[in-house]
Amino acid sequence: MTWWQAALWGLAGGASASLASMAAAVVSAGYTWPWRDKRELWPRMFVLAAALALGALVATAAHDQITGWWPAFIYGVGAPATITGLLSGVEVEPQPASPAGGGAH
Repeated sequence: MTWWQAALWGLAGGASASLASMAAAVVSAGYTWPWRDKRELWPRMFVLAAALALGALVATAAHDQITGWWPAFIYGVGAPATITGLLSGVEVEPQPASPAGGGAH
């Protein structure tokens, strides 16, 4: 499978994951749109775009190991959740402030 074919199927997988997420949000909101005004729409569009990009990137990165459209699609579907799961274990701690004067003694 070429890289661009894998990217397109990964994009489709990312889109399907986003559509499933949006459908769940509509159900949770009582079968209404889950945003109240237009300002709340743009963060959701960002999440959609991120899922599409992740799906395409992951499938493209694995294109040498992918032999057909179904695995590329599944890579795209699972990419957002997989990346989120991988990053959930990362902890970031602030560095302690350096003493006044900044030099090492």
